[in-house]
Amino acid sequence: MNSKPLNFKPEEITAVYRIIKDYEENIPEDDEAYNDYYDKHDEPIDKKLLRSILKKIIKQLPKEDKQEIDKDFLRKKYHSFNNNINERAYSVIEKAFEQLRTAEIKYFSMESAEFSKRKVDVYYKSRKYTIGYCHLRKSIRKFRTSRIASAKLADSHYKMPKNFDKNGY
Repeated sequence: MNSKPLNFKPEEITAVYRIIKDYEENIPEDDEAYNDYYDKHDEPIDKKLLRSILKKIIKQLPKEDKQEIDKDFLRKKYHSFNNNINERAYSVIEKAFEQLRTAEIKYFSMESAEFSKRKVDVYYKSRKYTIGYCHLRKSIRKFRTSRIASAKLADSHYKMPKNFDKNGY
């Protein structure tokens, strides 16, 4: 098949990237859920093909546009109205709390739309908030649990302050 390359205007390539990125964000992660989803809907687009299309679009897309679109998707994913908890990360938070071990978390900031790595001594945890001593900020901080993208246990242990009151945060 002889075809000419598509010549997109900048706003067109940005729109195409947004559409495909939205599609990619909304398809189920695991293969079984993916196949179940498409048993009830249209024929699926192969994930490898989707990644290939995205790579080609990214080459034509201005870097700043891609960064802003990606940040918009992250802000949507971690928005306060979305309380989806990363179950693996939450399990680590629970273990850290039970064993009084420091947790190393990757936390999403809505303001910057970026992730930061934090070491946290967990003093309180729930599916809504995690409160603890943040080694980066050197103070007790309250984290929205749904914005913890990943967590792992550190080797260090800590002691819970006797005067800690979760209601003060």
